[in-house]
Amino acid sequence: MRLSRFLIAVALMLCTALRLVAFPLKVAGIDTMRTAVWIHDLRWGYDLVNANLDKSLIPASVMKTVTCASLLNLADSEERFLTVVSATGEVSDSVLNGNIVVKTVGDPTIESQYFDETKGFADSIAASLLRLGVRRVKGDVIIDESRFPDATTPPGWMAEDIPWYYGARLQGANFRDNRFRLTLPSKKTVPEVPDLKFQFVKSKRRGVKVDRKDGSETMVVSGNMRRGFSETFSMPYPCKAMRAEILAVLGEAGIIVDNGTVKDSCDETDIYVHRSPRFGDIMQSLMFRSDNLMAEGMLRAIAPGGTRRQAIEEVQAVWSMLGISAHGVNIVDGSGLSRDNRLTARFLGEVSRHMLAEEFGNEYISLLPLAGYDGTMKSFLVDTPLEGRVAMKTGSMKGVQSYSGYLLDSEGKPTHLLVFMANGFRCSRAALKNDIQRLLLELFDVSLQGNLQESKE
Repeated sequence: MRLSRFLIAVALMLCTALRLVAFPLKVAGIDTMRTAVWIHDLRWGYDLVNANLDKSLIPASVMKTVTCASLLNLADSEERFLTVVSATGEVSDSVLNGNIVVKTVGDPTIESQYFDETKGFADSIAASLLRLGVRRVKGDVIIDESRFPDATTPPGWMAEDIPWYYGARLQGANFRDNRFRLTLPSKKTVPEVPDLKFQFVKSKRRGVKVDRKDGSETMVVSGNMRRGFSETFSMPYPCKAMRAEILAVLGEAGIIVDNGTVKDSCDETDIYVHRSPRFGDIMQSLMFRSDNLMAEGMLRAIAPGGTRRQAIEEVQAVWSMLGISAHGVNIVDGSGLSRDNRLTARFLGEVSRHMLAEEFGNEYISLLPLAGYDGTMKSFLVDTPLEGRVAMKTGSMKGVQSYSGYLLDSEGKPTHLLVFMANGFRCSRAALKNDIQRLLLELFDVSLQGNLQESKE
């Protein structure tokens, strides 16, 4: 048996040697100096394909795999964000002589459309006040973001991404995925976005263009709106939308808020604690949908109460401690939306290898979309022998296409590391994806994989 295993290994390595000489992707228009490919056999311990493993490249959303892997090493997937709502001052004759204070911690899921369990935030606050017998609040509803320092946009996020829903930055208070639906020319917003302003610019363009600078509450609109316009954008300051909804729901519940100024009080009562979904559930949702806001939330969860830089330093420290070289690596956010991020195929592959450790079980693998089935991988390798046999996170932005994950056997166990990183390609994205699929299908015959597994046993 040992001899047969040895002969199989030698035969496979000899067959692979030719592949390692020529660049593995054949599509015209790729930059072979800025494209990395690593396909490593975990069972036999050798490379089927490697090219530019140590090249420092823009990863796009594949950065999310590093964020989630880091959190699993540094925190418990059962943890949750806890947002505490307090009432300050005394209650007398159904009147709260103080404020309602929402102590935000950067939870990206409050009232998220992707988690039913996070709904009813304002309703829960109203119900808690009614149980205390409160019918009037002399003070105000205050959204306290002091526990979340550094709520700035990460370096390298492109100005054109800022107005759109996928460019919503993480803040202390995050509400309804930090996005809203804008309808023009009525200026209607859902949910309500207080203090939003509009500047209309004359233009001969046929369509409608809407822009907003980072930190600004002014939407700059140009183009022709005769046919109407409706799109989803990022909220400048979600805390305002959160407060507006709380005030509206309290009013509907018969609780009057004076919006007045009250004296500071030492009396403080926690009336409601909002619990986010499990970190594990948040990570699976964001990985399947490639959600930037939630990825940034997971990064900041690594260093609660700290800055983004402190969270990134924790990420770098854990991989250094595990002996994985950070050569060619530059991390500036958790989502990969920054074009200042740099990773190498070797770093991504080594992170993936580490996440197969027994302590993680199948938890990390379960975060990766399956080819032909899940999220961003739903149309990849569909109706091929590898459908359901490849689990990878995708990453894409202008001039960037990346993948990182595993080839799985028939029992769902990883047999190979898979990493693809392409920067600066001039071919169509579809052509590049097709060539990556072609390479995987040429390398992996399902029946051969089964035979090799039987030989091992």
